[in-house]
Amino acid sequence: MIVASRYCWDDFVLDLDSFRLERAGVPLPLEPKAINLLALLVARPGHLFTKQEIFEAVWPGTAVSDHALTRVVAQLRRALGEDAKEGRYLETVPTRGYRWVYPIAVATAVPARSARVLSAEPDAETNTATVAHPGRRWFGPTATVAVVLVVAMGMAAWVLSARRPVASADARTGGDWAGRLQGQFPVQLTTHPGLDLHPALSPQGDAIAFASDRSGQFEIYVRSLGDGAADVAVTSDGGQNVQPAWSPDGAAIAYHSAALGGIWVVPSRGGVARQIVSRGSSPRWSPDGRRLVYQSDEFADVTPTGFAAHVGATLMLVDVARGEPRALTHLGRPAGAHATPAWSGDSRYVAFSVFGGGDDSGLWVVRVESGEVIPIERTTRVYEAAFAEHNTALYAAAGDPIILRYGFDPDRGVGTGQRDEILVPGVPGARGLSVSSDGRHLVFGGLGLISHIWAQPVDVAGHPRGAPSALTEDTSRRNYMPAISPDGASLAYMSARRGEMPNLWLLDLATRQPRQLTDDDAFDRDPSWLPDGRRLTYRSEVSTEPSVRVIDIATRRSDPLVRLDRPPAAAQGSDAPSGALGELDVSASGRRIAFSMLAPPNAFRRLFVMDVDDGRARAVSSPGASVGYPIWSPDERSLAVEIEDGGDTHLAVVDVATGQMRQLTSDRGQVWIRSWSPDGTRVVTAVRRNRLWSLEWVDVRTAARGVVVPAGPPSVYYRYPDWSPQGTLIAYERGQMHGNIWRLALPVAP
Repeated sequence: MIVASRYCWDDFVLDLDSFRLERAGVPLPLEPKAINLLALLVARPGHLFTKQEIFEAVWPGTAVSDHALTRVVAQLRRALGEDAKEGRYLETVPTRGYRWVYPIAVATAVPARSARVLSAEPDAETNTATVAHPGRRWFGPTATVAVVLVVAMGMAAWVLSARRPVASADARTGGDWAGRLQGQFPVQLTTHPGLDLHPALSPQGDAIAFASDRSGQFEIYVRSLGDGAADVAVTSDGGQNVQPAWSPDGAAIAYHSAALGGIWVVPSRGGVARQIVSRGSSPRWSPDGRRLVYQSDEFADVTPTGFAAHVGATLMLVDVARGEPRALTHLGRPAGAHATPAWSGDSRYVAFSVFGGGDDSGLWVVRVESGEVIPIERTTRVYEAAFAEHNTALYAAAGDPIILRYGFDPDRGVGTGQRDEILVPGVPGARGLSVSSDGRHLVFGGLGLISHIWAQPVDVAGHPRGAPSALTEDTSRRNYMPAISPDGASLAYMSARRGEMPNLWLLDLATRQPRQLTDDDAFDRDPSWLPDGRRLTYRSEVSTEPSVRVIDIATRRSDPLVRLDRPPAAAQGSDAPSGALGELDVSASGRRIAFSMLAPPNAFRRLFVMDVDDGRARAVSSPGASVGYPIWSPDERSLAVEIEDGGDTHLAVVDVATGQMRQLTSDRGQVWIRSWSPDGTRVVTAVRRNRLWSLEWVDVRTAARGVVVPAGPPSVYYRYPDWSPQGTLIAYERGQMHGNIWRLALPVAP
């Protein structure tokens, strides 16, 4: 009885003895679950593995969401360098599962207890046998074809059980960590119908501090964890106060004030607060209580999957008594925004998340003394983190109903490679977490979102006419990015539903009936109408081959317009596009694309314009500023853009021909752009000031402003306003957050 230990195709080798995937001899970065899934699929080419089969083999005995599988498949596709639409190696069968469709060469085999090989004829030169996909012919080096049929599930179970990572099993954590966590359910600590978030456990573990909007503004509250405890406000200044952190002695709480700015400290029983630094957020105390670490910007998007910082944010240290901030991390090391810091118990390390940094996005650790930074995992979905278990583990919020646990070696200051997912049933999305000092409990914010497309009738000048109303009323996770058709009869939008990637939908504005346009594994986004009103352009992101596609709304046929997986042709030298792709917008004619690149080393956005016909691009902004999120004017002569400045964003207009840029706003806060008025004189924006969102237009000639939708409560946001071609309607996303504080018991040593 044998089980293959090496599988080969093209220039890839899956080596199960060393448990890694290589391409041309170079190991590729894959998490264990992705390798386990790959081993399962290549063992039986052509077989359709249902999602349930995959869950049972790759996540045995564990309840897992569809999102976990989708994420692992996307990581696998990135490593393979394939597009889900082409499916050269891995085919997606919608709503069913996945199958491997490429011929495999099976190399040297090893004994097994539960696998049965029905036929195998090794190649004399390479000591390999060929597994042929049914219906395809493939000839190896010696023109010998051998078909190997494997009892896949038995073999896979043996391979995966032998290779599956087991959580920490030493004296400090007490054996099978993952097994001891099974069956644990989180306990709801607060029941406010609005929004409670950002919990922090007291040093003694007998109380929590958290932010809540129950007074109509965000304030900091403290609640004892004893029976019948009441919530006590420790701030009441209307400062939109969030992100509390206890001092090690429990006497004080540090927090961020969105209205007043910066980091503040207040006695934990209430009293007079004082400002420590005038700008910054996400404070955390050092274990000795003398210093605070914080992020330098003040951006805090509270949505379950919102970024915690803008590019340009770094980590700072400040002495609580004397002030005198100093840098802990530096711009570009790593690339992207540095956010949500957390101390290790021995003060040697600070963990932090990186956003918008391309390949550097993910979870990192910095050595406090030397400033050296070490990656724990590069990914786009790791948010707030906390050290635990004698600094041998890092817990991190994943935005979805998942909490991640990473093994950490405190002696060497590196990750162990172990990664576990903890499902938190009944919680829509986990953000902002804190672990008790004894390692017995973890608290987090369980955040939910009600997101719909709304419409505000307006006159030609953009002034409201009547009340706004909801256009969508379903239970999708999120409906956003509306785009009104040229005739004003339809609206395209993105819809994100649980268990799948976002797809494009079409809404008939007369009947309010939605219709799905795309249904693939790609991240389909940014719909934009072509002038004929029959076709949409959109951005499709999957694996390593993002592209701009065109879809016919009648036939749902989608064809590529241009691929974006490699830099376009351009002038040589400093004007050549480099770095990770940021945002893009297709002009109304479909002939030109404006896009930003997250340029190394600091991931600042740089703006380019590309002609679709010849594929050539030219820079229209300088490398010294961060300019992105371009939106074409109706006449295609100008671009509305966002300028990032120390955590604030501002509206500017760029002349495409000359590159000349005029900044139109300068207020502290956020200005997020989406569309122009039909006559090209105004840009409609989503604005956040003092943590409250509203919709406004800005006149590009005079910088005058007008309110479209006034600011709502702290739990409500407005995004992506789109001005109809007729000038009578502005469609936008209205999101309302709700959430409470939850507690999860953690395994401890027996």
